Amino acid sequence: MVDAERSPRRAVRLIGLFVAFVGSGCGGAPTAPSATSLVASLEVDCPASEFVGETVACVATARFSGGQTEVVNSGATWSSSDPAIATLNVLGGVTGQSAGQALISASYGGQTGSAQVLVQALDALIATSSFNQGDQTVGSTETLGLQGYYGVASADSGQLSLAITDQNGTLITTSAPMTVPRGGSSFVLSDTFTIPPSTTQVCRTAVLQIGPNTLTATGSSDIFPCLPVRQ
Repeated sequence: MVDAERSPRRAVRLIGLFVAFVGSGCGGAPTAPSATSLVASLEVDCPASEFVGETVACVATARFSGGQTEVVNSGATWSSSDPAIATLNVLGGVTGQSAGQALISASYGGQTGSAQVLVQALDALIATSSFNQGDQTVGSTETLGLQGYYGVASADSGQLSLAITDQNGTLITTSAPMTVPRGGSSFVLSDTFTIPPSTTQVCRTAVLQIGPNTLTATGSSDIFPCLPVRQ
């Protein structure tokens, strides 16, 4: 079972994906190897495991004959040994489709590198980012939201919702439960409410109910699970 305590690690994965892609895109696509600077080798680095529905970052690094290295995600050709287990986007983002192990490969400049990724089917809930709209003042109307990934493995379905609480953990509101099927995918949850008197903070928590089990996720501190409220 995966809970909110693992969310910082997953958030780092997504941040790593963004950094790798932006880094590889600065100044345009990677320069094609020339006759005087051939690709000597290609290294592919992927997280060892992920769960169904989650997308993680693989990074392809080319080492040229002149000794320099470059992240070439956007210029590489990506493939999965078993798309029923893991699929890829054009930048090396790997999405788990079903439980099993797949070999992720990238080709660039005549060289190929690969890495194994284990996809796990499990009950999981991870918050990766948050958003808000409105004026965080007592009596004002506010919309809070969380985004992330969920996994359901121990039942045919689960109920996913967003709980909004105050600084004491007292429930302010909760979104209508959304039925999610076995497997996994990304989610976006939000709710609009009026901030009650004496509230100094509003906090958001994703809640996944699977039979008798309840999973919660708030995400790491850098996605601001709680926001201050002006009086």
